[in-house]
Amino acid sequence: MLQYFEVTKKSPWLPQVKALYESAFPANERIPIKHLLDNKIKREFWAFFDKEDGANDAAPKFCGFSNSISHGSITNIVYFAVVPELRSRGYGSQILQAIRKQHPDTRIVVDIEVEEDSKDAEELERRNRRREFYTRNGFDSSPVDYVWQGEHYRLLSAGGTVSEKEFRDFWKEILKDIPGAKYP
Repeated sequence: MLQYFEVTKKSPWLPQVKALYESAFPANERIPIKHLLDNKIKREFWAFFDKEDGANDAAPKFCGFSNSISHGSITNIVYFAVVPELRSRGYGSQILQAIRKQHPDTRIVVDIEVEEDSKDAEELERRNRRREFYTRNGFDSSPVDYVWQGEHYRLLSAGGTVSEKEFRDFWKEILKDIPGAKYP
């Protein structure tokens, strides 16, 4: 059974989350983890664990994390990763279901790197698998493409389309009190 807990500066699982964050996202796609933990922006930062049914003695197994921001009718999953050796076992889908359950009346968006910008066949395959995963989980392409920190992204959404104006307004509102913050 999948369980999730908030990630804070004092969480005992913070080292696991940080290690996965740094291994799952290239440097140009990350912000310092301290910004994910501060309260300047209200985020949902969750660590996910699998508690085996009937395994009373066993400690729950760390499976992954999500970091999302909600405002109005939009929830943006900013960072989301599953432990590499646990991928393709349904944990990613379960994590998305948990996020949807917490936000049943919002449109959920996630961005992926644009496939046609991939540098080699291996990277193209990774990007295609990522897109297929989100498609299997109910996400559709949206009309929004943008560049952030040198990477070209395409927005996918579930629960309804998000326009480019809505997406930019979302980020303007989220970052309005943070001097110098760049939004997509």
